[in-house]
Amino acid sequence: MLHYACEGNSSVEVIQFLIEKGMNINSRTKYQNQTPLHFACFSNSFEIIKYLVEKGAILNSKTEENIAPLHYACLKKPVEVIEYLIEKGADVHPRAKQNETVLHFACTSNSIKVIQYLIDKGVNISQKTSDDETALHYACKQNSIKVIEYLIEKKQDITAETKNSKNVLHIACRSNSLEFIKYLIRKKAEIKARTKYRNQTLLHFACERNSVDIIKYLIEGGVNINERTFTSKSPLHIACRNNSFEVIKYLIENGAFVKAKTDYNETILHYACRSNSVDVIKYLIEKGVNVFQKTNFDQTPLHIACQSNSLDVIEYLTSKRLNINSITNRNELAFHFACRYNSLEVIQYLVENGVDINAKTSYNKSPLHFACQNNSLEVIEYLISKGADINAKTKRQENVLHLACRSNSLDVIKLLVGNGLDIKQKTNFNETTLHFACQNTYIEVIEYLVEKGVDINAKTDEKETALHMACERNLLQFNKFAIPKQCDYDSRRKTENQTILHLFHENNLENDFIKLLIEKGAYIDEKNNFNETPLSIAIRNRNQNKIKILLMNDASIYSLKEKEITQDFLDLFRNIYSINQDMCNFMNIQDNFSDLQIQSSDSFKMDVHKFILLTRFDGDQLLFQRFINICRTKTKEDIQMILSFLYTGFCDFETIDQKLDQQLKQNIQNALKTKKFVIVKKNENGKLIFEGVEEKQNKKLENFFKEIGLDSKWIKSKKGRKGILNDFHCLYEEKYIKKDFTIICEEREIKVHKLILILRSELFKGMFLSVTNDNSNQVHDYSGKSFESLNQLIYFFYHDNFEEGKLNQCNIEELEDAKEFYQLNHNLNFDY
Repeated sequence: MLHYACEGNSSVEVIQFLIEKGMNINSRTKYQNQTPLHFACFSNSFEIIKYLVEKGAILNSKTEENIAPLHYACLKKPVEVIEYLIEKGADVHPRAKQNETVLHFACTSNSIKVIQYLIDKGVNISQKTSDDETALHYACKQNSIKVIEYLIEKKQDITAETKNSKNVLHIACRSNSLEFIKYLIRKKAEIKARTKYRNQTLLHFACERNSVDIIKYLIEGGVNINERTFTSKSPLHIACRNNSFEVIKYLIENGAFVKAKTDYNETILHYACRSNSVDVIKYLIEKGVNVFQKTNFDQTPLHIACQSNSLDVIEYLTSKRLNINSITNRNELAFHFACRYNSLEVIQYLVENGVDINAKTSYNKSPLHFACQNNSLEVIEYLISKGADINAKTKRQENVLHLACRSNSLDVIKLLVGNGLDIKQKTNFNETTLHFACQNTYIEVIEYLVEKGVDINAKTDEKETALHMACERNLLQFNKFAIPKQCDYDSRRKTENQTILHLFHENNLENDFIKLLIEKGAYIDEKNNFNETPLSIAIRNRNQNKIKILLMNDASIYSLKEKEITQDFLDLFRNIYSINQDMCNFMNIQDNFSDLQIQSSDSFKMDVHKFILLTRFDGDQLLFQRFINICRTKTKEDIQMILSFLYTGFCDFETIDQKLDQQLKQNIQNALKTKKFVIVKKNENGKLIFEGVEEKQNKKLENFFKEIGLDSKWIKSKKGRKGILNDFHCLYEEKYIKKDFTIICEEREIKVHKLILILRSELFKGMFLSVTNDNSNQVHDYSGKSFESLNQLIYFFYHDNFEEGKLNQCNIEELEDAKEFYQLNHNLNFDY
């Protein structure tokens, strides 16, 4: 929204309001990676630009095309904006993706003031783009003689050529300005220059614009009228393609060779037949052009004319005895081309003149295939009425219905089915009509096919279902339609081993649909052959909407590579989970399970998990550092008490009391009697009360949090967060705090803190340990589980980010497949 506001006619007050509401002043767009400042500079709103800069907008941020805000500012004429940006620290030498400087952009605006200012600021006037275009080339595209005069005065080389050997005159010849061309030639621009890769002269460029005056001037200036490109295309070929009778006549009258052919054996008549002018075609034939000449692909002028749908031209060519059944090197008739381009009157004319209505190309495509491919009901009806074979199949065993289903006409499909076509017919690659239909976006066709019995889960030889195609091609309507139809939501496509979540169109991933997919069995963290999850692909494509939805549906971050944890991803992660930037910066795979050593005043040392503790402080690094510093002034006993509270404070005992089974409830009550647990509450005045500890310890806890800065006011302001916000119960015993234990999987070891898993184990009926048997089996062997799966499961156990009442239908007696378990983590609650 902030980007749109900066682009439009919004006021500074609107921008200020949006930023105060939390919008990121340096947020980036999805495709071009543009910031609000880019939009403001492009819109040339000086007041908004100044406000954004004063509020911390990054002056030298680059878009996907490496364009800086200053580039955009230079497209506009007011020099004041450019002066302001440079004074505030904008780099005057940024390079866009094609190596364009700000001077290149300024030359597009035709502003002498801006160009003068930039040159005075040291911008290199001779700098070239990656295509070797100078500022002078850019100025010539705008026909600005004043700018060009200024650049030439500054010693800009008028003979400079681009990588394609275009000089300023090549560019000017497309401008249709004779005076401009004359000016450049007076300034010693080379009139006989040719381009490097195509060998085009100025005359080739001029013939594209149909200006007789420029063409005449160039010929009189010595440009060869019959000069050929590297594919032997003459200026006359180009003039015939552009259908300018005046230019064609002038060229021929002044010596242009009428029998010229390209390297593909195309005559000027072939080119003229694309332009639908009978007068031009008559004139060329009268001048001796061979009407029967075929190209290297065996196309006659009639084949070309049938692509342009001009009945007058076709009638004239056939009157010259051109064979309507002449075939190309692919066995294509002119009739095939006519059916491809849907001209009923041309088709009727050819049929009436004896064309073979069922002629097959080299790929066995009939005229009816072409007509069905291009969705013309009246042409199809006409062909069928004239005896076209409705059961014809291509070499791939595609019938006309397959091609019609790709073209989105329900009326055509019903017509073909009504004429007896088998709707369930498959191609050589096991593609059904539904596969073809899902390549487009017409849901009515898809619904019709499914209602007629086409298998919605049919797979091609590449194991591709209709749902794969729909997801890849943005057919949301099909996906919604398919949900109640028992679609196979977790099937994998053979190519790259992709699931539908890998393929789903990045612009239209809907949260509700993703939830439905997961409920139906689609696994959100599945990997393709490149070890990519759907989240990895979304990050690679910078698709913030898709990233957000996947994260909201519990996509794992553990499969991400370090390079994928970008700043944009962290910003989004922070916004989704309402955590601050410090916390987001702390979220990287290497640090999640790393230890931090805390030392007491009496030299007692203890290794603790950074991530667990940081979450207790809502990612606030300042509070976290205060905690570390204050611990140095406390005794071993005090630190153990504090850590027991911080480590395990994740659920409200009173809230879950009625939902626990009797044995678990009894275990916790027994623990309370032996003071292994501490109950932490807030009284009506907001004061922290620590039940299960002596008054002296209660006071110590309260004072400790006051020292850090966590008073009742801070707690209240963090409404909705977990951690110390809630009333807690926690273990209070040194042996649970100090020790790690080891889990073995895939011949690798994961060290985890006992204390936090003991508490979780009590709630989940001994999945890892139990309180009553905590000292046995220091090493736990889960060698049948993957390292990634165990990591994900531990990640879940370490977090306190699931809500009350959300641990639903657990019923877990032992560790099952960890991936499946992790997938359900936000749907578990104590009500089992």
